[in-house]
Amino acid sequence: MFKDIRDYPNDPIEALFTRLEDDANPDKIDLGIGVFRDDSGNVPVMKAVREAEKRLFAQNLSKSYISPLGNADYCRDVERLVLGKDHPAIRPGRIVSAQTPGAGGALRAGAEFVSSLSAESVVWVSDLVWEHQLGFFTQAGLELRRYRYYDQFNSELLFDGMTEDLQAMKANDVLLLHGCCHNPTGQDLDLDQWKIVADIVVKTGAIPFVDVAYQGFGAGIDEDVAGLRLLAGIVPQLLLTVSSSKSFGIYRERAGLLSIILPDDGVEFESVRRKLRDTVRELYFMAPDHGAAIVHEILSTPELEALWRQELNGIRQHVMRKRKSLRMAIEKTNPGFDASFLELQRGMFSCLPVSEDEQMFIEQRRHIYMFPNARVNVAAMSEAQALILANAFADVRARRVSPATEGQLASA
Repeated sequence: MFKDIRDYPNDPIEALFTRLEDDANPDKIDLGIGVFRDDSGNVPVMKAVREAEKRLFAQNLSKSYISPLGNADYCRDVERLVLGKDHPAIRPGRIVSAQTPGAGGALRAGAEFVSSLSAESVVWVSDLVWEHQLGFFTQAGLELRRYRYYDQFNSELLFDGMTEDLQAMKANDVLLLHGCCHNPTGQDLDLDQWKIVADIVVKTGAIPFVDVAYQGFGAGIDEDVAGLRLLAGIVPQLLLTVSSSKSFGIYRERAGLLSIILPDDGVEFESVRRKLRDTVRELYFMAPDHGAAIVHEILSTPELEALWRQELNGIRQHVMRKRKSLRMAIEKTNPGFDASFLELQRGMFSCLPVSEDEQMFIEQRRHIYMFPNARVNVAAMSEAQALILANAFADVRARRVSPATEGQLASA
């Protein structure tokens, strides 16, 4: 059975991890995986999370199975956190949700749900996009189509191109959007642009599929989802995925949400709920509960929620300082280069304007590791590393002018 598995393509992320592990340079820099690191290079656990875990342990809760739809309290909490407690989308009969194994599980379940109802639907994805997301849709048999979104080499949003491309969407096509802190570019839409996209969705009959993975890392917990809330108030139906990994710092606990916001009428709510239940059960039966229980304990306890909001706001401000530090370092070492995009963009990531070959040059010469599209995890970077990365970028720009300098740079 297994002998025909040959030359199976490697995953670029795992390949990067392998290169990073094999690199014996003690000063190598990992700017790849999407985690927040403090000034000591550690991935901290929030105090609110530690306290919630203590309280859960003291409650001596059962470890028995629950519904495939998962932790219903978590679902209600996250619906309110993301959409707002008074949003019309979360009134009874309009939203059905499942707790999932992170946003990845939510995307895969959402893709399967769509495919089972409309296998002809085309999924529209931004260019650039977090490529790992695409497999969730192709595994469900759905066709992908890209819309213009971001010019990596000029570091700018291509909104006119985006709206022009989206005019070609058809009824029941799916429009994948990042709710905030776009991955991998950090380039978000403003509220006026969200409104324009919402109008195109209504006109074409497409269905938005909004992925919220970094709430609180951009402009603020509520500010980051203002565009989503506006969209959900205009379009008749919407799919939503949420990850709690970053916002609560519980990366390995895999707590996520898949919600389906239904039209006001003409849909049998209970049948949709059962259909969603069976979709997730056939994929993984039920999601692990520990991470969801932590989030529920925080969001249902006023003092813990206040502490969590304070901590997340501190992390957001820390990331903003890191962005400023990187901008200043790049502009200092690259006279005349405008790196203001780094401060205008939001969240963990931005893409440097370098080619794939130039990215490998930086990796080999400076031992700096980034994910595809030169995606820099600014949230994992120290101030000293910002200067090293800025010098590496200067090397690349010098190499463009004079390829003959490559030998000199290699020995630098």
